[in-house]
Amino acid sequence: MILSHSIHPMFGHEHKFDYDVQLLKLFRGLYISKLVSPIIISGGECGENIYVSGWGYPQEKGEYQDTLQQARMGIVSMEECQEVEQSWYNHTLTSRMFCAGGWSQDACQGDSGGAAVSFGRLVGLSSFGFGCGRKLPGVYANVSEKNIREWIRYYTGI
Repeated sequence: MILSHSIHPMFGHEHKFDYDVQLLKLFRGLYISKLVSPIIISGGECGENIYVSGWGYPQEKGEYQDTLQQARMGIVSMEECQEVEQSWYNHTLTSRMFCAGGWSQDACQGDSGGAAVSFGRLVGLSSFGFGCGRKLPGVYANVSEKNIREWIRYYTGI
């Protein structure tokens, strides 16, 4: 159960999904086990691929999953992502975002807020895309970006 939540105060600043980060304060602590554990936020290191997880649709217009799904996706350069001819891309993306996937591996509806991990560290959160599994990359909130990371540290102390 969620006790409270905090949305980044700059959400929607330069782009509809700029600073797309929300923190949740749970009613009680999580039971840490082999299946549930904290993750370290990346200091900016990211490989050529990320792993994204979520309970969203496995395909466009699908159904939510009962089992957590994971996909491995390649990072797409910001230059290439800015060229996507959709209004939420098309030279409007900010430094608080990065792009990955498209083609056959992609996040989908219901995966928003899901972790994007590289080298075992949190690098981003699934933010938005255009469809699922199309030849268009998804966009992720870059939690390594200084303003986002400091805001998380301020509220969590970590």
